[in-house]
Amino acid sequence: MTRLMARAVVAVLSSVLVASCTGGSPTSTTPTATEADVVAWLDQVCGAVAGTASGLSTEPSIDLSDPAKLKAGLSDWLSIQLAAAEKSAGELEPLENGPHPKAGELVGAAENGVGQIRTLLSDTKSKVDSAPDATAVITAFTEMMTKAAAVENTGADVRRKVDESGLAEAAKKAGKCRELDPSTSSQPTS
Repeated sequence: MTRLMARAVVAVLSSVLVASCTGGSPTSTTPTATEADVVAWLDQVCGAVAGTASGLSTEPSIDLSDPAKLKAGLSDWLSIQLAAAEKSAGELEPLENGPHPKAGELVGAAENGVGQIRTLLSDTKSKVDSAPDATAVITAFTEMMTKAAAVENTGADVRRKVDESGLAEAAKKAGKCRELDPSTSSQPTS
């Protein structure tokens, strides 16, 4: 069940990386950067996002036969995921002044995506921690998975904009961005 959450996070975060680059006019007078500069910067941005995404692909350690262990296992897993999201947010902030004219907007969108995931995890952790029984714990986790599925569907629409953005080719060359992209992660890299 956490695979769905991981896919949702990857969809949202990789989508927001490119979505903000698809319209509007440049907001900065940053000198023209080389393609290598942009690829290296995108690699850092995707690397920051990957911390959140990779953690969510892990399975929580739970024992369905013991309500206390179920609650503790999910709460611990959610704490780890929240810490990863906080780390991602911290790594993204210094990248706002990247070599692309819309670097701030792009990183801001990624920060927003991480923030949405962080809020979802935090809200779920609060519900799990205050749950009076195993049924309430499972209900809280199921609600999170339902919301993650909706986020994944929204992310799929935004992901289509990758082909329309000026950063699509650079993102394909950035190793950490390829790792985040579900359409290329199973393909061999050259």
